[in-house]
Order: sequence, then structure tokens, then C-alpha cells
Amino acid sequence: MSDLFEITYIDPADTSFTRSAGGMLRMETDRELFPEITVRRTYPMTKPYEYLSVWTKDDKEIGIIRSIEEFDEESREELVTELKLRYIIPAVTRIDSIKEEPGLWTFQVKTDRGDLKLLMRNIHEHIQMIGVNRLIITDMEGKRCEIKDIESLDAASRKHLSKVI
Repeated sequence: MSDLFEITYIDPADTSFTRSAGGMLRMETDRELFPEITVRRTYPMTKPYEYLSVWTKDDKEIGIIRSIEEFDEESREELVTELKLRYIIPAVTRIDSIKEEPGLWTFQVKTDRGDLKLLMRNIHEHIQMIGVNRLIITDMEGKRCEIKDIESLDAASRKHLSKVI
């Protein structure tokens, strides 16, 4: 019986990532061309550019990239671009208000992508601390935003946030 959990690592020595004429990310090795692939983070918060899972358009895993730093410059740039497209998380620049109504919390925030309104029932299930000063906030509909550094927020935003964390 073969090991069902065997990990295939992608060898940076014989692999490159480029874009097709149509803009699709593709992977080429010494042995094979994958004309349309997707890249998924296995540790999105703690290791965003390490242990990336590469998949075919038919949803079959090709293998794992240990670190994008092992690849040539063009491949690294294409991988970073693909990950930014796939994992868009607006960064909070200001908190306008945090209100509690019976059974519902409402956050009104400004982000680098515009205004955002987040609704949550149990606030502590929707706020994830990443390290000391970083937060990921996910509302009931799955909308997410990130506070990259609480200390970089203005005083009014920090005051709003201090009431709930």
C-alpha cells in the first residue's frame, strides 16, 4: 500500500512560472508544461510565501513549493502577483465606529480599498489576533479585513478597538 500522504515538492532548479498570452499562470518543468495552474497558501497568516500548494485547472495537486525565495526572479514575481490576486484582504486604515446592538456588532471601517461595513453576532469569534498588534476580522458573510499594526492606527481608531479587544 502506498503512502497516501506523501508530499511532492516542486524543484526550483527545473521549474519556472510564467504567464500565458491570455494571462493565465503556468508552470513549466524539464518534463512537463502545466498551461493553467492555481497557487494556494497552506499557512496563509504565518508563512504566506512558503509551503504553497500548486494545482492544475482540473483541481489536482501538482506539488508544494517550499519557498518562493528558491525560484528565479521572474517566477517569484509571477507567484507573488498570483497570490495577491487570489488573497485580497483589505487593510484597515481607520475605524469610524464599532457599535453593539442587541445580538449584533457593527464595524464601520475605512480600508485601502474603500469603506467596509462588517456585521458580527459574537465579536470574539470573528476577531483573530495574529501576533501582538495584528488582527484579521471576518464578518458573518465571510468578508475579511486586516489591521496590520494596531499601533499605526490613529488615536480615535485605537480607542474604538480597545473597547472590544
